Amino acid sequence: METLENSNKAKSWTDDLKVCNQTGVGEATNQIYKEDGSKCEGYKSRDKKCLCIADNTLSMYAILSGHNDVKVAEYALQGLAADLVLGQLNSCHSEDAVKELMRAAFNSVEKDYLDSINTHVARKTAIQLQLSADGMNQYEISQQFENVLQRLDWINNELSIGASAVVALVHRSHLYLGNIGNCRALLCKTDEHDTLTVTQLSVDHNLLNAEEAARLFRLGLMAQNFEGVPLYSTRCIGNYLGKAGYKDCNFLSSASTEPVIFEPEIVGGLQITSACRFLVLMSSGLCRALHDIFPGDMSTGNRELVRMISEEFQNQSTLAGVAQSVVHRIVQTHHDVYMQLVEESKPLTFSNRDDVTLLIRNFNYALPKAFMNRKNGNRSINSTTSMSSNSSEATPTDGDHSTINSNISVTSSNITQPGNPYDSNQRIRSHVDFADFYRRVAEAKQLGQLPTNIEFD
Repeated sequence: METLENSNKAKSWTDDLKVCNQTGVGEATNQIYKEDGSKCEGYKSRDKKCLCIADNTLSMYAILSGHNDVKVAEYALQGLAADLVLGQLNSCHSEDAVKELMRAAFNSVEKDYLDSINTHVARKTAIQLQLSADGMNQYEISQQFENVLQRLDWINNELSIGASAVVALVHRSHLYLGNIGNCRALLCKTDEHDTLTVTQLSVDHNLLNAEEAARLFRLGLMAQNFEGVPLYSTRCIGNYLGKAGYKDCNFLSSASTEPVIFEPEIVGGLQITSACRFLVLMSSGLCRALHDIFPGDMSTGNRELVRMISEEFQNQSTLAGVAQSVVHRIVQTHHDVYMQLVEESKPLTFSNRDDVTLLIRNFNYALPKAFMNRKNGNRSINSTTSMSSNSSEATPTDGDHSTINSNISVTSSNITQPGNPYDSNQRIRSHVDFADFYRRVAEAKQLGQLPTNIEFD
């Protein structure tokens, strides 16, 4: 592979992969907020994405969010794609084999990255040995070796670069998911009542995860160690300074062993049935924005995000329009919440927003306003046809489960899709509550005030 520096400048070969037309992406660059209401971009976007079709049986979707820079995110995306979509899955004939290939791809990317920074590690060690050999105190070092210390700071920053990643494979009508860090994946389905439900397939590797927080506590790290580093990623690709070099990181140095680890979560294969509506991949910045807007239980943010997506499916004509409209609503709400804190003189729990990337892979959710194909009258490629299977449905068992209120559910009574005709025997929930009517009839009957010419029983 290319070095990190060269791969960051050159166009990625993944840009030439065939794009999946059943997918929409929305994006917004990071912002720094000011109390006068103005805002500005803080740095170049650190998110990378992939939505490609390798062949008729395989497609790959991914979002990677860089930490401190985009280099590792870009490097890792190219490595993961190279290990997953260039024919390697042709020899995988079981779900376990596919998951093992995904795990091997993640491991290969991590190993390649560590090999690529050996020069930085060697230079850092040489500078530290030089400074310690002179026997000077910190003040004397800062006065006489200013240029050397600046070089050391630059190397440490390079060694702190990492990335969170979430990768989804659709292979032979099954969904496989791998993630590490703060990116997130949601699978949205309808239940037997046509109510839209959302299941988080990924695991958040941050301080809001009780198991991750407990692991760091056992290493001797307390919550105060992470003040000022919101949603700090406890697992990631890269970030040598949080792993082997953690003793040189101020807020990690007291740990008894490496606090940041490399251990991705791999799940699947989940069968894609007619109940599966759409898959959502989210960047770490989007996860953080939802946490700022809906603090507390992360399931609230997941539900509200899916509610927005469902609403925009009814309003937009393309999947790209759906995703971008949802992103616009989130970033606007995030800034509004900040300004409300300012106006009410409340403590500012955040003062910026990271890059936001939202990827929606549609399986079987109607896009009523999709542009019509003038040639044959079918819906455009920005919508999707129904998918069905004769096999039993595989229900995800990992992650957080929550339900969206029925008022946004899409039922077969008002939106039909090709291959999924309306079932006239299917029960439909009532839209009117008659409880008050029956109560009033009972009261009037007791008082003898019911009209004699109407049969109420």
